[in-house]
Amino acid sequence: RGYTPSLLLLLLSSLGLTFTLAAQPTPRVITSQPEWIKKPCRRKDPNLNQCLKDLFQGMFPYMAKGIPEVGIPKFEPLYIERIGISKGHGAVTLSGNFNKLYAHGPSNTTTLSVRFDQARGRMDISLHIPVIRTESMYDLKGNILLLPIVGVGDARLLLRNVTTDVFMKVTFPRLPTGQEVIAVTDMKVDFRMSNVRVHLDNLFNGNKVLGHTVNTFLNKNALEVVDELKENIGESLSVVFKKIMNEGFGRIPTQFWLQ
Repeated sequence: RGYTPSLLLLLLSSLGLTFTLAAQPTPRVITSQPEWIKKPCRRKDPNLNQCLKDLFQGMFPYMAKGIPEVGIPKFEPLYIERIGISKGHGAVTLSGNFNKLYAHGPSNTTTLSVRFDQARGRMDISLHIPVIRTESMYDLKGNILLLPIVGVGDARLLLRNVTTDVFMKVTFPRLPTGQEVIAVTDMKVDFRMSNVRVHLDNLFNGNKVLGHTVNTFLNKNALEVVDELKENIGESLSVVFKKIMNEGFGRIPTQFWLQ
């Protein structure tokens, strides 16, 4: 459903806070050079990849607050409605979801590189985030390295030195107005990190002994568990990021960022 202001309102309401949100602009196709894109890159520039890297990096401070005029949600915190887990083979067999996930830290993203090849319809972006902290609800059942796990409750994760590679197939269709925009037709997300800490509340229906055992085991083997679930999680993230790209950049004619 996207990351709407009403979802943040729901979170704050649960803390006993109520307030009125200011009216949000209706997303539209922009018609003039936006302040969050200082200068368009040139397709024939021999340093095009560097230009695009600088362009995307310059957008992150604005994306932290969201760019509602083109439908780009706020990145601090980043809200993800659901990350589904469904893995039925290997060292980790697990099914369930992380729901209503809030991620703190994405606004500190550094763009490491951009590789754009219009002839092949490819754009790949590498990103680095020093620290991501998440809070969510979880509902999981299965086995992790032969240890059973089952529970429904709150989940907290701490991820350090997260490097994300986004591989996109892109086209450049024209709007009914004749303006060219970018469209992502396919996306793959890969990621790696140096450290993970995790805590799942209410495992085994609140059994504190079993819950402590599983959380301790998870933290000792966190990177191995993440590696087992990487493809599954990447697929869920690609759906989220593809939607952001198409809904956001689909309203930004290329004349304002790529000429």
